[in-house]
Amino acid sequence: IGAIARGRQLIVVGDPKQLPPTNFFNSASDVEDSLAPEEFKDLESILDELMTHGLRHKRLQWHYRSRHEGLIAFSNRQYYENELLTFPSAETTLGGVRFKHLPEARYDKGKSRTNRVEADALVKELIVRLRNPDAPRYSYGIVTFSLSQQQLIENLLDEERRKFPDLEIHFGDEPPVESEPVFVKNLENVQGDERDVIFFSICYGADETGRISMNFGPLNRDGGERR
Repeated sequence: IGAIARGRQLIVVGDPKQLPPTNFFNSASDVEDSLAPEEFKDLESILDELMTHGLRHKRLQWHYRSRHEGLIAFSNRQYYENELLTFPSAETTLGGVRFKHLPEARYDKGKSRTNRVEADALVKELIVRLRNPDAPRYSYGIVTFSLSQQQLIENLLDEERRKFPDLEIHFGDEPPVESEPVFVKNLENVQGDERDVIFFSICYGADETGRISMNFGPLNRDGGERR
């Protein structure tokens, strides 16, 4: 604020369609599964403050980060009015987004608020890729839709790392691919991270009775689409 007050001109760079500062997971995790009360909300940012005051703004249009058109096509259509200029990929295979359905998986809504079957399947897939000497040399990241699922996957990975010491190189300070170690994060703190392959653990789904609750933690709140 002091620098802004002293300067003659100001340029603020950001994207109001992406996640602003938040205090959601700074609070007790036992409220996460319920609709968040009013105090759990996105914090105001300088960008939001200035845009509400009608300052002149210009949208940057080039999008360079997605190697597959499918990774940005939905956001471009739904959030950016198809104004983003994307660059054709040299790869034409349908490898941008893949969905793996686990019909037997259940969301433990009333107790641990995790999906153990989904977590086991994800960790197994990652370990197979990391330990296969013939597999492509990719960097990996895991993003969960809830804090409880993140903690479960971290615990499962710790067990695998104890069983297979050769995995440690992928989690340390000098990983074999582009100096990018495997990470496990949730929706609130994954902003800006890039990896060759990202696993998403949705976690939410049918419970033991087969019922699907329309409650998806922070996704249900105002601004949830930015997650």
